[in-house]
Amino acid sequence: MTRAAARCRFRQRLLVVFLLAMLIPYGRQLVTSSTVGQDFRAFFAAATVVAHHGDPYNWPSLAATEYQLYDAPQGLAPGNPAYYEFLAFPEGPWLAYALAPVTNLPWQVAYAMYATLLGLILLAASFLTCTMLGWSRRRAALGAGCTLLCAVGFINLFMGQVSVIVFGAFIAAWWLARERRPWLAGAVLALVWVKPNIGLPLPLVLALLEPAVARRMMSGFVVASAGAFGLMAAIMGLRFLEWPLQVPRMWQAVQGLQPDIASVESFFYPGLHGWVKTAALLVTVLAAVAYGVWAIRRAPDARTRGLTLLIIWLFALPFVQSYDLVLLLPAMALLLGPRLDGWEDPLVELTIWGFAVIPLLYFLGARLGYFNGFTVIPFSLLVIVWHRRMLRATAVPAEVRAA
Repeated sequence: MTRAAARCRFRQRLLVVFLLAMLIPYGRQLVTSSTVGQDFRAFFAAATVVAHHGDPYNWPSLAATEYQLYDAPQGLAPGNPAYYEFLAFPEGPWLAYALAPVTNLPWQVAYAMYATLLGLILLAASFLTCTMLGWSRRRAALGAGCTLLCAVGFINLFMGQVSVIVFGAFIAAWWLARERRPWLAGAVLALVWVKPNIGLPLPLVLALLEPAVARRMMSGFVVASAGAFGLMAAIMGLRFLEWPLQVPRMWQAVQGLQPDIASVESFFYPGLHGWVKTAALLVTVLAAVAYGVWAIRRAPDARTRGLTLLIIWLFALPFVQSYDLVLLLPAMALLLGPRLDGWEDPLVELTIWGFAVIPLLYFLGARLGYFNGFTVIPFSLLVIVWHRRMLRATAVPAEVRAA
């Protein structure tokens, strides 16, 4: 082993030791924080509304239920750090109906069960991601453990977010497509409707990743989605139409400082207001489309094309938060490579450390003016390194690169 390789191995082990040491502050946060399970509690309240035959997308009903579940029992009032502020429920109604059977349990018990399930899904999907990209089983297991222990993984479990479910569905569908079971892959991918703002591009991403089975996979996705929509429309009636309006309503309602935003939005959107903010969003989306067309045409293979689309979507989309970036694991695994050769690039290593550390600033309440979406920093580094290593390098003829 060369001296440079030995230094790389040492820094890799240092990252593992750091992540293991983070179990201490993670445990303390779970025990002492008043915001543990914050997003899950909104899902649980929506499920409680459903269990009482109500509308989970009716904000007054949901707000009253959240108050009765989390504030009224302890007499909490606004201004108290433990007071549970109203959170809307923009996720697909299938989540609320799936959680309805556990609403007879204390929310703490339901959250513990749910977080355990999320952890298992995250481990399995991370392991499968690495093995599909050529990693040995030992390295894949180590990569899965690091994914669970990094800040992005922990925040998913701490908040109780469904991003892990979307990630698990995406990776399971990818594996099924590779195994030449495209109809089943498409059916599994229909789970992304639970959180469509990050899940909508995944069928197209998967079609780019596995073009040989794209048509049959998309057919399975369309059929499964139609069945899921039809079932929910039959159960909810016209109330089902309220769901697509939730994200625009949240966009209109949240015009100021937003916590933990990890997309390019965090750089300037919170400092803008009114039509200027909407115009900035439009400019960002148009720039992302223009770059995406160039980048996907430049991508040298199917994996790069698919993951390029995923990166661009998440980077340009509003309301992408740090826990949503678990979807970027395939891109990071591809950059590292089966033998971890990518670690020799300082920018790749810096990006990995950034994802492991920087999202924790959210818990510290860090802020620089209106800017508090610090996770966009490692995400921006990933965009740069992906462009440099996976896209721009292909413009150089192979014989020149070899020289």
